[in-house]
Amino acid sequence: MFTVSEREQLRRDLANAADTDPRVVGAALTGSVAVGKEDRWSDIDFALSIDRELDAVITDWTALMYACGAVSHLDVRHGKVLFRVYLMRSTLQVDIAFWPSTEFGATGPTFRLLFGETNSLPQSRQPDRAELIGLAWLYGLHARSSIARGRSWQALYMVNAMRDQVMALWCVREGVNAVQGRGLDDLADADAFAGTLVLSTHPDELRRAFHVLTGLLLGEIEDSGLAEAVRALSPGVGVKG
Repeated sequence: MFTVSEREQLRRDLANAADTDPRVVGAALTGSVAVGKEDRWSDIDFALSIDRELDAVITDWTALMYACGAVSHLDVRHGKVLFRVYLMRSTLQVDIAFWPSTEFGATGPTFRLLFGETNSLPQSRQPDRAELIGLAWLYGLHARSSIARGRSWQALYMVNAMRDQVMALWCVREGVNAVQGRGLDDLADADAFAGTLVLSTHPDELRRAFHVLTGLLLGEIEDSGLAEAVRALSPGVGVKG
């Protein structure tokens, strides 16, 4: 398990490496540390602005990370930006975003520039409410059919996926972060979802949890065109409140 001092030292080392790499023309700390909310469990989030030899920079910095104790990595791409996630032997996670310099900049509040220049970029937004409703409905359809077919583990997966969408809807409504569950603990009444937890794979338990969850979804979408369709998923479900 990594220590806070080990994390801070690695972050300083990365900042020094960025400052001395002539291909890196900008760097920023992102994530919780950028807004003063870092805690014992926080990882390292780092963004680099690259003005040339992008592929070579990625290769060189990956070699650096393995020299520093990385044991594996995975890639997430967003447009021209590569987010490479390194898992360190100490279990510390280090996310390094490699940005072309023409697109480097803040897309949200968790961005602290260390050096270089930034571009004005569109800001990240909450998930689309209509899309969340549609996904919840689709997962609900598959939860119902999986229960009916006796596919208990598939049903469990679908109920859990449906819950993720409904909880995100609550986050959007209350104005807290709806991405990756980051705002769930800030909801006014997150305990309302306790009844949606599936306690076993018995069909009756799956139906019970699904029924409760469908009621919570209906409470979010009663004014939408999908309300009747969702109500048909679990007959007899009322509206919350």
